[in-house]
Order: sequence, then structure tokens, then C-alpha cells
Amino acid sequence: MSERVLGVDFSGAATAGDALWVTEAIPTGGGLDVRRCYRGTEEWGRDRETAHAGLVDRITDDDVGTVGLDFPFSLPQTVLDAQCGGTWAGFVDWLASGSGPTDPASLSEVCRHTAEMATGDRDLRRETDFRRGALCPYTNRTRSMTFYGVRDVLGRLRDVDTTAVVPMQGWDADTLVAEAYPAATFGWLGCYREGYKNVDDPRKRREANVAAVEACSVTVGEHRDTYLGNHDALDSLAAVVSAGRLADGVRPSAAGPESEGCIYV
Repeated sequence: MSERVLGVDFSGAATAGDALWVTEAIPTGGGLDVRRCYRGTEEWGRDRETAHAGLVDRITDDDVGTVGLDFPFSLPQTVLDAQCGGTWAGFVDWLASGSGPTDPASLSEVCRHTAEMATGDRDLRRETDFRRGALCPYTNRTRSMTFYGVRDVLGRLRDVDTTAVVPMQGWDADTLVAEAYPAATFGWLGCYREGYKNVDDPRKRREANVAAVEACSVTVGEHRDTYLGNHDALDSLAAVVSAGRLADGVRPSAAGPESEGCIYV
């Protein structure tokens, strides 16, 4: 397996490159050394299609070994059973085929209708969402990330022989691609899950989060000011922490059905 570890704060916006941040780190034996932190626009362009294609290209480079991506990888099993043949591969096909939802709004609409018909509840969560305090993957706040992340990123990576989307494709690959959730990672570190983003005077909370990351033997070096000044960049740091744990051999079991995916911290 290659050694570089990537943490990605993802965006499904039309100008995704502006809010998509990547932290790249190298394992040091006792932790991680952050080598790069950059905005998607700076590397690949501002528009969604260009930024997402550039991200896929970077993930499949030979030097990348583990990647943490901050978006929901799958749907609740009830919806998968009704719409996708019960499998994660069926979900990817559903979005990629053109016969299923064609945009985030239609994904949300059909998932909510399906869930309500099956359970009486429109907004279902996966078992891993319950465990990590995450939202339903098709609500208004998450639907764009789920739709474009699965269709445009995981859909392209699924058939790359050297890449495995975990846990659904197993662990035997040169590059492992895992679902991350920065709020859960910061919670695991014992610092701020929230209140460090769009609030008045967030700096002290961001400083606490960076300090908690550094306490886990992560060297941020010259990128400290970037993390303190931009919460999307800071989220990419959390994602690289979780990806680094997988690179170090941690293999936590999924909270629910493997087809629902797993948030790794």
C-alpha cells in the first residue's frame, strides 16, 4: 500500500472547488506529518465537475494509500432494499444509470417517499449515523454531498482495481477510501463537535480542535493558520486523522449492514 494519507472536506455545490479542501499527510511511525493543505479550486478548478474529476485523479495517483471523504457513502438499508436491490453497488448503479434520481432534490424526494411508505418516517438514518451522531444522508443539508459524492467520486472509483471503498469492497487494495465525519472525529478527540464554524469569534474553539489533533501526534506545521482561518480546511484535517488511523491498521467493525457503509473516526 502507498503511504500518503488524504483527508477531504467535500462539497457538492455548483462551485464545489471553493469549499472542497484537502489535507495530505505522511505517516511518521508515531503519527502524521501534514505536508499539504489546499482548496480544490487551486488545484483543479472551481466548478463541480472539474473539481470532482480532479479529486478522483488525485485519489488514484500511485502515492496515495488511504483517503477519508466527508460525505455519506450509502443509504439506510430500508431504502436500499426498496430501490437498489439491497446493495451498495445497486445504489451506485441507481445514481449512475440515469434511470434513477437525476439530481439531489429528486434523490431526497424518492428516498423520503420510499422511507415513509415502508416505515411511516420520512428521514431515516443508517446505523452508523446513529452511532456517530450524523444526519440522515438525504436531508436538505446532506443530499447534494451524497448525490454528487456517490455518483461522481465513488462511482468512478468503484471499478478501479487498485482502489477499495471500505467496507463495501473489502480491504485488499493499494488505496482504501473511507467515509469520514469531522464532527465525530472531533468528538472522539474530546473537543468541539460544533460551534467552530459560522459563529462569532470561533478562533479559540478552532485552536482547541487543532491542539487536540496535535496531541494525537499530528504535526500541522506551517498550515496552522490555514486551519484556524477556515473551518472547511479544519474539517479536512479531522478527515486525515481518521484516514490515518485506518492507514495504521485500525479496522473497526461496521455499526449496521455492510451495505450501509461505516463512518470511520
